[in-house]
Amino acid sequence: SQVLVALDIDGTILTPAGATPRVLEGIHGLAEAGAHVLIASGRALEGVIPVLDALEFTDGWALCNNGATLVRVSGGQCEIVEEHTFVPGPILEEIASAVPGAVFASMPHPNILLSAPFPNDEIEGNDHRIVSMEELASTPTPKVVVRAADMDREEFNQILLSLDVSRTHEVFVGWTSWADIEPLGVTKATGLEALRARLGVPAAGTVAVGDGTNDIAMIEWAAFGVAMGGASEEVRSHADHVTAAVENDGAAAVMHAIMRRCWVSGR
Repeated sequence: SQVLVALDIDGTILTPAGATPRVLEGIHGLAEAGAHVLIASGRALEGVIPVLDALEFTDGWALCNNGATLVRVSGGQCEIVEEHTFVPGPILEEIASAVPGAVFASMPHPNILLSAPFPNDEIEGNDHRIVSMEELASTPTPKVVVRAADMDREEFNQILLSLDVSRTHEVFVGWTSWADIEPLGVTKATGLEALRARLGVPAAGTVAVGDGTNDIAMIEWAAFGVAMGGASEEVRSHADHVTAAVENDGAAAVMHAIMRRCWVSGR
């Protein structure tokens, strides 16, 4: 295939009520036309699997943990093909002292390790274990999540930017006082570039659609980078195109446009 389409999950193809019929048509129509359609999410694999099931996405590829974990999906089964991990001890210590009351999650498959319960069950997956900071600190992981529910996003962001962690690791602050932390140099873009080379797709055939700060790298990387209508101005500024918001099927519009452009009629 000459085309690779990378889709973020939350705020891109999933509304709070799930994926719309038009999004499902887009994903399956592109795949049937021979395009490589893949999921590129900040979620851990445990949080991606139920989405793949809901999308009836049984064969293809998924990038989890913001590009740190490459997963092959075959016959509905997921296999980790490649994963970049780090030992989070030093950063946990630094952040815990700078952000009092922060809770931490770590994503070593197939477990999700927590320092304490997260507010409102915000962490995906069901297999959570509350462990000591010592165990969190010493366990290699592809991603650490930091959550400071009592702090506003701007203050949280400024504190993280002032710490060494923002120079020694990739730090993506979400819509709230939530941050994903990855190994330095690991982003959705690096994961997608490695997969593009593996699949032999030309760079000119790449499309990426997302809405969060963790999507900026892949939006810039793609030949055609698309920001969702609900994205912040910061994210939009990196995109070649801004589509409609998730609740208005913005990602579906992009997928159907690709099918039309490649002379494939939508189903």
